Amino acid sequence: MTTPMRRQYLQLKSQHPDCILLFRLGDFYEAFDGDAEIVARVCDVALTSRPVGNSQRVPLAGVPYHSVEGYLAQLVEAGHKVAVAEQVSEPGSGLVDREIQQVITKGTVAEPSMLIDDRNNYLAAVLFNARGNEAGIAYCDISTGEFAATQINGSDLAETEQRLGEELSHLRPSELITSEWNVEESGLAPLIGSLQAIVSSIEAWQVAFDTARSTLQRHFGVRSLDGFGLQESPQAVRAAAAVLAYLQEMQPSALSQLVRVQSYTVDEFMVLDDSTRRNLELTETIRGAEERGSLVRVLDETLTPMGGRLLRSWLGRPLLDTALINERLNAVQGLVDESNLRGQVRDALRGMGDLERWIARISQGKALPRDLTGVREVLGRAPGLRQLLISSGLAPASGPEDQSEAQGSADAFLKQMLDRLPDCSLSLELLERAIDDEPSATLANPGIIRPGYSEELDAIVDNSRYAKEWVAALEQVERTRLNIPSLKVGYNKVFGYYIEVRNTHAGKVPQEYIRKQTLTSAERYITPELKEYESQILNADERRLALEQQLFRRVCSELGARADEIRCLAEGLALLDVYASMAEVALKRRYCRPEINDGAAITITGGRHPVVEMTSEEPFVPNDAHLSPGELIHILTGPNMSGKSTFLRQTALITLLAQIGSFVPAASARIGVVDRIFTRIGASDELHRGQSTFMVEMIETANILNHATGRSLLILDEIGRGTSTYDGLAIAWAVVEHIHNSPSLRAKTQFATHYHELTDLADRLPQIVNYNVAVDDSGDDVVFLRRILPGRADRSYGVHVAQMAGLPRGVVRRAGEILLDLEASGAAGPATLLDQTPGRKQKEAMQVGLFADDHPAVESLRALDVDALSPLDALNRLYELRQLADSS
Repeated sequence: MTTPMRRQYLQLKSQHPDCILLFRLGDFYEAFDGDAEIVARVCDVALTSRPVGNSQRVPLAGVPYHSVEGYLAQLVEAGHKVAVAEQVSEPGSGLVDREIQQVITKGTVAEPSMLIDDRNNYLAAVLFNARGNEAGIAYCDISTGEFAATQINGSDLAETEQRLGEELSHLRPSELITSEWNVEESGLAPLIGSLQAIVSSIEAWQVAFDTARSTLQRHFGVRSLDGFGLQESPQAVRAAAAVLAYLQEMQPSALSQLVRVQSYTVDEFMVLDDSTRRNLELTETIRGAEERGSLVRVLDETLTPMGGRLLRSWLGRPLLDTALINERLNAVQGLVDESNLRGQVRDALRGMGDLERWIARISQGKALPRDLTGVREVLGRAPGLRQLLISSGLAPASGPEDQSEAQGSADAFLKQMLDRLPDCSLSLELLERAIDDEPSATLANPGIIRPGYSEELDAIVDNSRYAKEWVAALEQVERTRLNIPSLKVGYNKVFGYYIEVRNTHAGKVPQEYIRKQTLTSAERYITPELKEYESQILNADERRLALEQQLFRRVCSELGARADEIRCLAEGLALLDVYASMAEVALKRRYCRPEINDGAAITITGGRHPVVEMTSEEPFVPNDAHLSPGELIHILTGPNMSGKSTFLRQTALITLLAQIGSFVPAASARIGVVDRIFTRIGASDELHRGQSTFMVEMIETANILNHATGRSLLILDEIGRGTSTYDGLAIAWAVVEHIHNSPSLRAKTQFATHYHELTDLADRLPQIVNYNVAVDDSGDDVVFLRRILPGRADRSYGVHVAQMAGLPRGVVRRAGEILLDLEASGAAGPATLLDQTPGRKQKEAMQVGLFADDHPAVESLRALDVDALSPLDALNRLYELRQLADSS
């Protein structure tokens, strides 16, 4: 027979069998059975055992309650779900009541210590229709209240998964909710694995369309979802309902945070697949996966956590609408032009805390006193920031709506911002009246509520203070009255307050003293009056703490009722922070404002790589780039280590920065909006999936050719290098031809290669041009000039790079000898494509010929009199032509 506590534990465990249950026992949270083994391993704590009846012992691991957050973070980061059972009744006779008060998973973390300030923590849901050609995706961040959903349509399951993968690679959710589909069997498995997202599931009936629609309507208190833009998106409705259903089970307090769902379409943003995000190192480097060396590290000069999160979101979702892009650019321009205003704005923002997450914790009932003081500080600084914008002298005058163009970009910025910094004076006034200047850190101690806010609380505090003053004075009063200099007044938890008199003065003890405890050299006494004041003190402390907790919850409730305006302020501060950051970076780094249009050309003058120019020890050499319908494909040749890959990436990064609304590292830039950026850069393998470096390269290239459009930008670096020379050359040649000739493709392309034979394509295909990296080899040493010039390179200088890398001299010398022999014998490869495939450049797109002369089968076919052939003759001649083709 098991113990009552064991039965209680098993009953709680049955509520969440897939979670690790942390069971509060006094000053510890304890885990049992298999959970204990996991806790011991992950948290590096001792694994012991506990008797549970019938001479049976079960594994046990425990962690201290006061430091549980650190252990929770370790368990959640390791991919485990954790249920926390708290004691909900006072210890006494019998079993203490316990209940599960929170379930923490990777996607439902709300504790500040478990979150990264400048990154969102998304919980996402993905659902498919029966055919697989429609999918819904919804995501939320319960720490900020963000909640959005969209529907993605494809011609088939593969295309739908492709587009879903692109969105998931942007969101990078911590946890993914599914229903009726298996992640491991889908095409999304590799991506979800790379994101290290844990996968959870819900029942199918919870996301049936009618149930899902009712769930959303009930949650938002509406009769129709049309106001949210979801009327034509049944899969988005199902996905959004999946998020709500999961939170209802795991984190019901978070539901109050989700006050609206924003519908959007992925067609509003530039497509960046996971490979492109990785190759461009937007948020982390390829090697080491570190933020240092990434684009966000260079671009992020934000001063608030909200601003840091918003900037990361923008980097992952460049815009396609030129009007919206220019709206952002106008805002940045305004702060670039007004240096004093920018400096004052940044000074006002500096040190602001995370208002967005604070109001989320308040709405969820999880706030601590210091959260409210943080909100108060931000609300107190916001009016000054708004007044700063108004009094800058650039605010639009009231009256006619049409402003003169002379007011320019600063005016546009101010008009955009003033509506996004609402007046939160009522919330500020409440916090200033109610919360003490330096409240206690937790709700377990008094000192939270400011004196004067509650008459009842003030009376309790005054009575307690008088009683404590009486007790504090008692020692000196009794010493004087009884002439006992060594008399002491003390306190312990067992006897309460007492008067201690040493045995040498026992004869002076008055009759009203009541002996309470005998010590070796003294006696301890109480008096009726002392016990009365003790009762006042202890009761007052209990009443004060209970009342302060009640008042604190009331203040949080009032703030929660005004949470929408505070969230709006948080969003406005984040937006202002990002604009000011972009302006700061533009001035510090000499960025220019790009010209954005819907044309087909990209023209960059004096472009620079935003990261390399900041980290390189040598002066960065700017370069120009011009991609247009007349110069559609650039074939770039040049030595290893000369800067080809840097140049390719900088073109992509400048385009991306322009489309998020940022100034760009260039002397000037005119950017025709691109719908997608695709990159195939560098070597990688996925041996765990049975894919070699070359296979990965071909898969990525196939993805590009199958999904790029005429508005896309393709960055291709050394296609075909992972196989034999002739195979690689043939593939690279065919890829360039396909991009050039395919009517549905013809994308702007920069193609770096060491196959110098490909430069001959510029003589055959009209929209291909050659560029090379300049090299000075006139002296004894080879000097890479880093300049991109028209024309082709004739050497790769690979042996020289090997020497630079430190290969032994003997190896370098021998490599040079072998290279000369290979070049002399022709074994190094075909001299030119013209030698292998004669032809001429035509004005129109053409396919490079495969044969020098007409094939005999073609000549025989031309000689046929088709009209004179009977069906039997035609069949016979067809067999003859096939034999002729095979024999040739």
